[in-house]
Amino acid sequence: MKTLDKIRAAGIAIPLLDMRLEKRVPPGTGLGSGSGDAAALLDYLASAGYPVERFAAEIGADVPFLLSQAPVALARGAGETLAPLQAPSARWRVVVVIPAWRCVTADMFVRLDEYFHDEWKSTSERARSEACQVFDRLVRGEFCGLLPNDFSDLLLREHGEYRALFTDFYRTGAIAWGISGSGSSAFALWNKDDFCGFGTTLPWVDDVLIF
Repeated sequence: MKTLDKIRAAGIAIPLLDMRLEKRVPPGTGLGSGSGDAAALLDYLASAGYPVERFAAEIGADVPFLLSQAPVALARGAGETLAPLQAPSARWRVVVVIPAWRCVTADMFVRLDEYFHDEWKSTSERARSEACQVFDRLVRGEFCGLLPNDFSDLLLREHGEYRALFTDFYRTGAIAWGISGSGSSAFALWNKDDFCGFGTTLPWVDDVLIF
């Protein structure tokens, strides 16, 4: 609805729509749940001939990537500058764990600013270099362990439960793991040929998605 309101407020006459939304991924999990809904609507409107692609970055930083449908990309700026990356087809198996708690993105960025006191760990160029190095190692199937994410320190401090999950990831042969977006979900990657399944008995886990 926010996407429709923004487009109509800009003077683009979108007619009344009959939409049905089915969600498995809940909001507040750092998985682009709401952004994915927005991207799907933008994609539909663009296919119908409406000039709506320019609204993607205004709606959310991850909407341009989701709208692009690129399998992997490096995003810069406010998410609007994308550089697609080449990855082998079906290189990894991925597990996403959705915990019982939720993280509201806007609130998390406010808390992150307070946590770093305006002294962020990395510059844009350093972050880009780090991301490319990590991606190259993953493509080669090398072990990376905990992946960089500015929100990790904050969330690990507040939810030590992640450490038990990361131990399970390591124990079952994952080559990398981390926090998804601004939280709350965590994920892990396995080299596809080494994946033997993943299950957990941790009581705070709401859902496990395997791709």
